[in-house]
Amino acid sequence: MFIELVDALRCPRTHEESWLVASATRMDARHIVTGTLGCPVCLTEYPIEHGVVDFRAERVPVRTRRDDASAESAIRMAAMLDLADASGFAVLLGDWASMAIELTAVADTPLILVDPPGDVSGSPGISVLRCDGEIPLASGAARAVAIDDASVGRILSATRVTRVKGRVLAPAAVPVPQGVRELARDEHVWVGERESVASPIVTLHVRRAHT
Repeated sequence: MFIELVDALRCPRTHEESWLVASATRMDARHIVTGTLGCPVCLTEYPIEHGVVDFRAERVPVRTRRDDASAESAIRMAAMLDLADASGFAVLLGDWASMAIELTAVADTPLILVDPPGDVSGSPGISVLRCDGEIPLASGAARAVAIDDASVGRILSATRVTRVKGRVLAPAAVPVPQGVRELARDEHVWVGERESVASPIVTLHVRRAHT
């Protein structure tokens, strides 16, 4: 887990949004290999093992890793997610995480893999999270998110963590969520842009002077 990304993590439990406190027992340069993340609100601790942060309530079997990534598809993905520089970070959900190694070869943007298939460890440029549903990141924290899951909860969560004007990529079968403007589509995927969130209506009360 890249230590600079800890500030973007949030406790997924049901309470006010809370940052987490990192405690490392083993580091590799700027990466936490072994340690814990603790929530100051609910006092829950989340383990970090092999660079992977585990937010799950219980362990479940991990899906088999796909091996259909290629340099050409990684270049295309980097362009769709607008990963032209190293600022911010991008989130790859589920099966999209199979593109991570190829993507780091063509883009300098740090990656967070959420529930990747296969037995994946964290490494330079790649951080790994496992969670039950809600993505444990601050609202608007990610510059781009690749969605692989058509479940409503995961789509809403992925949209929430994408910053305004950030890119969202998903398979063509996944519906475009509210708050995302579709930019392009083919038979396999669509790419969109996170729209600004409308401000709540403010009612003005005019105070009239008494004469």
